[in-house]
Amino acid sequence: MGSRGGSELARGVIDVAGVRRSYRVASAPRRSGQAAPPLLIALHGAGMDGQAMARLTGLADRGPAAGITTVFPDGWKGCWHPARPPASQPDLDDARFLSELAAQLEGAGAARSWPVFLAGIAAGARYAEYVARHGLLPVAGLFLVAGTALEFGRRQAPVPQLRASMVLVIGTGDRTTPYAGGRLTRAGLPGMLQRHRAARHGELPDEDLVASAEDVLGDWAAANGVTPSAATASGFATSGVAGHGSADHGFSGYRTGGAGLSVTGSFTRPQIEELPTPPGDLPVTRKAWTRPGCHSATLYRIDGGGHGWPGGPQPPARAGAGCGPVSRQPDATGLLLDMAERETASALGYPALDRSGIA
Repeated sequence: MGSRGGSELARGVIDVAGVRRSYRVASAPRRSGQAAPPLLIALHGAGMDGQAMARLTGLADRGPAAGITTVFPDGWKGCWHPARPPASQPDLDDARFLSELAAQLEGAGAARSWPVFLAGIAAGARYAEYVARHGLLPVAGLFLVAGTALEFGRRQAPVPQLRASMVLVIGTGDRTTPYAGGRLTRAGLPGMLQRHRAARHGELPDEDLVASAEDVLGDWAAANGVTPSAATASGFATSGVAGHGSADHGFSGYRTGGAGLSVTGSFTRPQIEELPTPPGDLPVTRKAWTRPGCHSATLYRIDGGGHGWPGGPQPPARAGAGCGPVSRQPDATGLLLDMAERETASALGYPALDRSGIA
């Protein structure tokens, strides 16, 4: 099956609670007798569709090449709905759509039921985080780009309900999604259209508040058992749990430069590394919370980075002013596939994904 750039993806439809939903899928090749591959679900941003997500990420080609079936669901009229369905479509259920889609692909032999990975960009990232945080779809890994978590979702579940490896890639210069948290920036005519679209899809006032990147990583590190829970640990700052404040999550007083953990008292500190920067590109810092026997939580902070998929296509000039510069490093798609391969090998007890016999 040709799928270069997502232009020849297989398209499918599924009825979920009486609502017709569509998706595109790039199936990983299999040899006779080989077990079904793992599944990666990639969620597009607002106003996009699954095919646009395939083009943006290159996953239509790179996912199957890595032995991973990759599916690109279409949001209803370009949107995802974490809080409630729109009034015009009360039976809409995005989480059920993702769950039934995964089950359908398993039944067709295109993917296995475990492990499953969930990725997204912008609004798709925020919805993916909501789904994983609330345990609405069991996933082994969560990968977010240019989007963190919705604060109302964090209030409902201060500590994520799943234990899963989590990676967040985000720029500090993103003019639409504030790195430090706060209200989504919807400026100018595009912003007005975004606000109107969100209202039509059921968003209420103050449901556009997002958490800071570092608070979200702290949440997932706590859920994975790497750090104490901000909601329960004695002496641990909690202001960022219910609002977009400044929960510490182990960011002050950390050590750098060594392998493994750095711990002060009961606080597990992240391992911090400044990644090599190619000439003309933006600086990238990796902060990783790891502990033996636990899923990891990793933040890639792109200093000055804008709104886009790092390593993917650059925004057109007319959109650049609103998007900011999109870094060519790190390769977000490569990081996502590395996580999926690593977690698949761990889940299945393999040293690596078995690609023998695959053309």
